[in-house]
Amino acid sequence: MVQTFSIPWASWYEPKELKLEFPDSWDVHFFNLKEVPVINDKKEIEKILDNPFGTSSLYRLAQGKKNAVIVVDDISRHTRTEKVLYVIINKLNEAGINDDNIKLIAAVGAHRPMMRDDFVKKIGLSILERINVENHHPFLNLVHLGESKLGTPIHVNKTYYNADLKITVGGVIPHVLAGFGGGAKMVLPGICGLKTLEANHRAGMRGIGIGLGRVTELRKDIEDVCSLVGLDFSVNIVPTIKGDIAGLFAGHYVDAHRKAIELFKSIYEFKIPPNIKFDVGFFNSYPEDTELSQSIKALNAYLSNPKIVRNKGAVVMLSASTEGRGYHSLSAETGAPLYQNYGNHIIWKTFGKRTAIIFSPNVSKADVYHFFPKSIIFENNFKLLLNKLEEIVGKSPSACIFPCSIQIPKK
Repeated sequence: MVQTFSIPWASWYEPKELKLEFPDSWDVHFFNLKEVPVINDKKEIEKILDNPFGTSSLYRLAQGKKNAVIVVDDISRHTRTEKVLYVIINKLNEAGINDDNIKLIAAVGAHRPMMRDDFVKKIGLSILERINVENHHPFLNLVHLGESKLGTPIHVNKTYYNADLKITVGGVIPHVLAGFGGGAKMVLPGICGLKTLEANHRAGMRGIGIGLGRVTELRKDIEDVCSLVGLDFSVNIVPTIKGDIAGLFAGHYVDAHRKAIELFKSIYEFKIPPNIKFDVGFFNSYPEDTELSQSIKALNAYLSNPKIVRNKGAVVMLSASTEGRGYHSLSAETGAPLYQNYGNHIIWKTFGKRTAIIFSPNVSKADVYHFFPKSIIFENNFKLLLNKLEEIVGKSPSACIFPCSIQIPKK
């Protein structure tokens, strides 16, 4: 007899879930996700955009403007944006900005550019064929605007900066440096130059403002940059686990963003039972699981409370890695400014005597050891992985499963 647990899998790809089978001798605790209603109705979306936090309505902001740029988070984030973009573009049309004067920019930061199939998934074919859509380039088409209060040099997308009306649409999910995605983070790092991205990330690596799931000093610096660059209307999506709209908050890039955080926490915060330690922890990198380069985010819940796994236990990262090793021009490629193997990173010290394991069916050993030290165990067959775990922790271990990386511990 076996126990079966399903976890979300392969964001934007198939299959949509992965079934994990365990022997009955295992004591498995599954940290489930809340079921939440989805906002689908265009009239409801329109009502939210007409009643923003801290700004005038989008229609009023657009009146008298000649053109607009909409920045949307890229395919590495699982937020689905077509329904929101449809309403935004119609509002702009009503205010006098026609489709020919609306441009959409993918906030790729230092990630790979998006291809046509990516845009179809992310923004929908109807939007892709309606307005001008392009990728941000972190090396070209930039304007320099001085420095932030933390000394971050500000190089930002020139097309965005010169736009009459600046709009962003992005998902609000936890981020280890900026606390949460969305809001001003759509500008930095989303549409900034590589020098800006490097300075921003280096500040975090020096320990400035690190903090998953809270407003950090680095987030405040990002918002300082945003105030200098400009952002007229920030649309923040709290996504369901499938990327649909659980909540929508529009308006000022701080006010609306903080409201979104409140809803996010009510959905995704979890409470760990007191004095409990598991022999094995399974941590899934979904929804940021398209690339192995993002797989370290699987550890979000673990890093918030490493003691959830006993000191001689095992920590297992799960990543679909459907696009293989992945790409990040700042930190994932050989010779990139901030590239380093995680074995040399402070994160690795949290493992202590715990065994680190990664399960991924779409990568090679060379891919794994590009990011992780040789001490990590790599496995692409789940049954063989369980056999190895029983050799490490015994035949009847206790285990926890965190089905997605955006679950955060309740403080």
